[in-house]
Amino acid sequence: MMIPARIASLLREPLLHFLLAGGLVFAIMQGRPADVGDRRIVVDAAVVGGIIEHHVRAFRRVPTAAELDDLIRNHVRTEIYYREALALGLDRDDDAVKKRLRNKMLAIAAARAEAQVPRDADLQALLDRDPARYARPARYWLEQRFVGDDTPASRAAAAATLAALNRGAAPALAAPALPLPARLAAAPADELAMQFGDNFAAALAGLPTGRWAGPVASGFGLHLVRIDRREAPPPSRLADVRQRLENDWRRAAIARAEAEDLKALMARYDVVIEPVR
Repeated sequence: MMIPARIASLLREPLLHFLLAGGLVFAIMQGRPADVGDRRIVVDAAVVGGIIEHHVRAFRRVPTAAELDDLIRNHVRTEIYYREALALGLDRDDDAVKKRLRNKMLAIAAARAEAQVPRDADLQALLDRDPARYARPARYWLEQRFVGDDTPASRAAAAATLAALNRGAAPALAAPALPLPARLAAAPADELAMQFGDNFAAALAGLPTGRWAGPVASGFGLHLVRIDRREAPPPSRLADVRQRLENDWRRAAIARAEAEDLKALMARYDVVIEPVR
């Protein structure tokens, strides 16, 4: 383990050597011999280095001598309680303990997968299998009119307003008007989803161009929409979506590693599921 210079300097302090000795004396004072198997608790420089690094990560500073003394004593207490709890079998039939240990086993498999580096060929194959997933969003040039809340009365009003708009009329917006733009140019579908909601953005793909249509539901209510232009972007290249591809590839690699580990572990067990009567 690499220890930063400030931590390494602290580990060389004579005071720390006193604290280490104090930690060992504390363990001995619990009434257990300090040199017999699991009854031996050793707080050496590596352990103290880990304690200090954990404190630095949490608080962005090296602990004071007094804080370090308390941290070492707490480490010894934790070790003692942990070992005594295991000796008493308190870990058995405890769902919380089982789940935590299960997650640690999964983390071992995940760590191996996360250390792998995908090749460009792997990422390209992932992109080729599902190009729609990595496609950039379509862009829209459109006009919208807010009709009102999504109610039967509003839907009836929307039908009349739609007919008027397609005849060339320009009815006023519903009152009270919302602070929404009446016209949008080159608006990506994902930005429209953030502004109006996912359902609104998804519905645009099925609307005709050049005439009013709807009503289209949004997070605000009902709208009538006229799409003047819809532009589909060119297919994504590997360089455009590399990070997304790497994230998906690594998630799949972790899932495979966990499945392979579980299969290997299950082969060591004889699982019997008895019928419940």
